[in-house]
Amino acid sequence: MPSTLLSWTKGLITLTIAIISFYLFYQYREDFYLISQVNSILFITLSLLSILSIIINGNKLRIITQSFNIKLKLNEWVGLSFISSSLNGVVYKSGSLITSNYLKRQHNFPYTSFVGSLGADHLIMILINASIAFGISIYSITLSVKTLAFALLFLGMIITILYLVKSPSRFAKSENRFFKAFLQTAKILNTILQNKLLFRKLFLNNLFLFIVMGLRFYFACKAIGINIDILYCYIFTTVSAFVRLVPMLQSDIGSRELVVGFLSQSFGSGFKQGVLATAVDRVFEMIWALIGMAFFKNLLISTTLNTSEEKFN
Repeated sequence: MPSTLLSWTKGLITLTIAIISFYLFYQYREDFYLISQVNSILFITLSLLSILSIIINGNKLRIITQSFNIKLKLNEWVGLSFISSSLNGVVYKSGSLITSNYLKRQHNFPYTSFVGSLGADHLIMILINASIAFGISIYSITLSVKTLAFALLFLGMIITILYLVKSPSRFAKSENRFFKAFLQTAKILNTILQNKLLFRKLFLNNLFLFIVMGLRFYFACKAIGINIDILYCYIFTTVSAFVRLVPMLQSDIGSRELVVGFLSQSFGSGFKQGVLATAVDRVFEMIWALIGMAFFKNLLISTTLNTSEEKFN
């Protein structure tokens, strides 16, 4: 499919999903307003978990750049993470683009290295998520046979990613942009795997992030009076991470809510409950990401000024 047609198709699908989601939010607005009645303990807990997840992503950026002999200051890796989180929540990877431009101009960090490293980190995260979700699904089969299909799905994800990473050369001659990007990602991931210290740091950070994200979703459910088994929350988190990290759409606004909604319905928790809980989780993340971006706006301004100067010159 030509790139222009593909771009238009993704844009149309993204717009359709967003419209459907806004319609659902309007239909469920009375339930969503329950968030304004959340008690202070839940509010603080959700806020801290949202901030912590953003900081963990920033720490991963620090670890990755450090492996390239680039030492970011505290305000840089924390600030860039808040900026990236806020912008990525609107347009797919727009925040990551800002981060890559900043690193290129301030630290001469090659764009290809950044993209490859980010992709490798995403693969590690998806593998961790899928592996734990597979284990949870296997355990949950004893409670409900419905999780068998999800167990097979997560197992398929694990096998596919491991196969592609192990044999990236199979796509070396491909003209497809996705496979070219994946080849670069797989090569860097192989390099990371050989660096045991770097891999261990990224693995532990992603594992911690997975735990935090599951707790975030669990408390988001509690905030609007929804009772969902915490094990299911980690399955929802895995699916959300896949939707968020894989470039299938131009924005994940609405897509995470719809996917988790259907998943929640299949588990018997209800479509509306899944949509609302995911929306609450997104709202808390976006609020604190925007607050953080406002606080670290100097990083965003410096990137914009440098870009403008290059165009002028």
